[in-house]
Amino acid sequence: MRRFLIGASAVAVAASGLVALPAVAQDAGGDPQGYAGITAPGENTPEEAEAVADKQDEKPAKIKSRKRKAAPLTDSDILVTGSRLKGGDETSRTQVITRQDIEKRGVTSVTELLRTLPENLATIGAITNNRLNGPLRNPGSRGKGAVSELGVLGVSAANLGGSGAGNTLILINGRRMAGAAGIEDGFVNLNDIPLAAVDRVEIDTSGSSAVYGSDAIGGVINFILKKNYVGTTLTGGYKKSNNGADVLRLSAYSGYAWGTGSLSGSVSYRKSKPVENAKTGFVTQNYSDYYNGDVTYDRRNFSNGAQPGLIDQTEYDFDPDTFETIVIPKALTVRPGVVGVPTADDFVTVGPDARRDFVPKFGGPETNSLSVTANFEQKITDKLKFVASGLYTRNKNYQDTPPQSGLSLQLAPGQYYNPFPAYQFDPYMYSPATPVYYFPEFEIASGDVEYGTISNRSEAWSVNASLEYDFNENTTLELLYSRSGTSSKARSDNFSSLVSIRESADNPGTYECSNFRIDNPQYYQGDDYDNFVSVFNRQCEALTSSNPDVAFNPWKSTGDGGGVSAAAFLWQDNREIRSSDRENYEARLRGNLFNLPGGAIRYAVGGEWNTDGIGSKEVRDLNPGTNSTNRYAFFGELSLPLIGNDFTLPFIHKLTFNVSARRDVYKTEGAVATVDDIPVDDGGVLIYRKNTFGRTTPSFGLRWEPTSTLILRGRISHGFKAPPFTRLFDVNGGRISPFQIANDPYYDCREQNDCDFDYGDTYYGYYAERIFAPNPDLKPQTSVQKMLNALWQPQGALRGLRLEVTYNHTRIKNTYASSNDLARYLSNEEQYARSDFYPRDENGKIIASNLKTFNIGASTYSSITYSASYIVNTKFGSFEPTITYLNNLKSESKPFDNGRVYSTLGRLQGIDRYNITGQLSWYYNDLTVTLLGYYTPSYINDYEVITAAGVNITPENLKPVGSYTTFDLSASWRASNSLKFSFAGRNIFDAKPPFVVVGDVPYDTARYDVKGRTLYLEAQFSF
Repeated sequence: MRRFLIGASAVAVAASGLVALPAVAQDAGGDPQGYAGITAPGENTPEEAEAVADKQDEKPAKIKSRKRKAAPLTDSDILVTGSRLKGGDETSRTQVITRQDIEKRGVTSVTELLRTLPENLATIGAITNNRLNGPLRNPGSRGKGAVSELGVLGVSAANLGGSGAGNTLILINGRRMAGAAGIEDGFVNLNDIPLAAVDRVEIDTSGSSAVYGSDAIGGVINFILKKNYVGTTLTGGYKKSNNGADVLRLSAYSGYAWGTGSLSGSVSYRKSKPVENAKTGFVTQNYSDYYNGDVTYDRRNFSNGAQPGLIDQTEYDFDPDTFETIVIPKALTVRPGVVGVPTADDFVTVGPDARRDFVPKFGGPETNSLSVTANFEQKITDKLKFVASGLYTRNKNYQDTPPQSGLSLQLAPGQYYNPFPAYQFDPYMYSPATPVYYFPEFEIASGDVEYGTISNRSEAWSVNASLEYDFNENTTLELLYSRSGTSSKARSDNFSSLVSIRESADNPGTYECSNFRIDNPQYYQGDDYDNFVSVFNRQCEALTSSNPDVAFNPWKSTGDGGGVSAAAFLWQDNREIRSSDRENYEARLRGNLFNLPGGAIRYAVGGEWNTDGIGSKEVRDLNPGTNSTNRYAFFGELSLPLIGNDFTLPFIHKLTFNVSARRDVYKTEGAVATVDDIPVDDGGVLIYRKNTFGRTTPSFGLRWEPTSTLILRGRISHGFKAPPFTRLFDVNGGRISPFQIANDPYYDCREQNDCDFDYGDTYYGYYAERIFAPNPDLKPQTSVQKMLNALWQPQGALRGLRLEVTYNHTRIKNTYASSNDLARYLSNEEQYARSDFYPRDENGKIIASNLKTFNIGASTYSSITYSASYIVNTKFGSFEPTITYLNNLKSESKPFDNGRVYSTLGRLQGIDRYNITGQLSWYYNDLTVTLLGYYTPSYINDYEVITAAGVNITPENLKPVGSYTTFDLSASWRASNSLKFSFAGRNIFDAKPPFVVVGDVPYDTARYDVKGRTLYLEAQFSF
């Protein structure tokens, strides 16, 4: 039997675009990946590889690596990603990360791998998901429906070029997967893809909507999983992090082949621990010094609680000279030594030093992942073949959520431990309760009260099957079926009070407990409702009882101060169930037509039908019922090799054109209003509307080789993306509330003597109806992508040199924004001029304010990537230096025609101005050593910037952030044909990140890997 020999292949440099064959593992069916006749630097041809494997069966021997050679400039760049043609699209430029490249980078997950790409912006993943101004948690950035804390747990995404995770298409073996569970953006959760099963990664940043449809505007990342193995490989590794985030990895891969087919599969396990915040430099919540002494950013506050409890008495004043608000922090608490029931005289005033400085012990979740893959191929006849594959991943995520805000309690008048009368702390007579912030420090330390946690169990699976029938050697019919799904069952343990105290309307002078969800049960749905009511009743007794054993005492300085335990306020919050699913049927015919001077005309035609479904609270709240989209498409692709082979012209060694087009039609249905505008909460009957979006997206590509050493490529592609549910539909459509129209420049209510309020020239106006309006007439997003590429690989004295430059330009039109964004982009005068949002009567008076989603202008992203590598062979081995420079030229939006342009280039919430990645590899016999360097330039922290009317009204919050450089070192050594050892150190010098405040943390987790310095050791055994 031919054995699988890991590492016998030479290594290609992903950053420079070199292509390596999939190791020496022999497949049972010839060349399933379409690489026949392609040879990479220093690589065996398929025939040579087979001969080497056969010799190893005869007599095991130590394999010596040969000198590395530059890749011949034939068809070595032709890959399947971005094309449905046999052999791929020659005019596309696809970056390849081989299995050997992955090992060099020392990463242990797909998320970590993509963080090493300069094109990727890591805005979704682990700790970064907690950003309230981020793409998932901020409803303003998403239009409607922010994803919950439970929904983002364990979610990671790719974002090529900074155009958004929803515009980066993730494929597995060329097929789509269901998106992250319940998240409407549709991106694939990278944590559902097991790195141990990945053979290589192919990346196309030129846009492939003409091939794959929507979501491919920003680019495509195709994960090719291992297949066609013969033999078994066992792998084990452990990563040690100096910030506590250790990782254990175990995997096994095995395959068997027979004369007409093969069966292979893998199983992998990964356990990762969270970072320990104290080791990362996160030690305080006081960031006022960073913001020029602004106490607003001293996030220590009385609401964090203390033991004994605090009654917040903070005062606010206004300085008329500086127009600044003056904050005077102070609170009431019992004086030291008070035990039992205090009196009002036992309370003293404390200042800002009494505020608790809270830093959670851990950052990010602890994760346990288990993945299984399988691949089956069977040749039924000489012409008919059946192929099936499957993937299953289960992730368990646990994250501590200690009570940062403490317990916010309301003690009813007459409660045993409450010495204050009703309305003592609310002169406006809204709440009769005594408000207390309490943190059970002693109870937590003693173990009487445990930290709260949020956790989920997420699952992802996919099944793919195809029948391939070869009419002849040039023509193949394929029938394909795919089904995939993701789900998440999450829960949270909350440490909070559900109780508000109010005066009884029926019995004045008596007080009762209330809760909005219970008082309005239509707002609370789910199996835990009875438990919710039980917790509420238990807490109500603790906050109202006159019994010392039943009432809760927030004035105790230890856990033994009397009263019921603080554990009465630890309860299991809602269980959130989320899901996404996808089903696809596809038929395609591929083959060759007649020959041109440059070769055969290749074609691919076909069609597909697809349905997508999604289930999550944020979507169902706006569009109850079934949330699914049906889509059908037709596509065609043609490759025209006009010049090549033996037919050449001066300065035209080869000339090939590629033309492709795709027609997509989407159908959706959702709620847009209620009958007679009766709110759905009051029994209103929903009105539904169906929507259809159709678009044809063409693509044109060119490959021109002036000489045998120079390749020039060009491509222009069109794309489109249909609007999501929450942009189109809203269950509250038609709901009306009063709204102030202030200082209307087009209608002077004072002249008409019909003002509803008038406070002088600075603020006057009238009321209009504010209407919650969905927008089923939204246009789909459209895009145009342009790519230019030049690759020079000389021969002769400069053989081994490879120079490449790639230009990418993407323009997206009809992007989405909510009506709330009007105030951000437009002045008061510009807003009121928009009749679609502010319709007027015949007299020019505004009659309504429409709250809806609308299409805005365009966003533009462009970049140039320069890459150089050189292979030097010596008697001491081969050396290969590589450097890649990514220069981002544009990342900007222009919301309105003839309006302002907003750039996020070089900003915290955008992409870097440039990135530099360097690599030096040394190959000597069975030893490979690689040093990598990553440089991130300085940028601007704009996280706390507030924009109004197109102007930054908080310029003082723009903070410069220093540059950052890290180095990684990896080595692999094949001890024998069966045994291989690998070592990888990331951030080996433990470079500390530049100080930058983002929310509650002092570093930018999108650019800094909080694991710090990591050391990883792996052993691999094959038989």
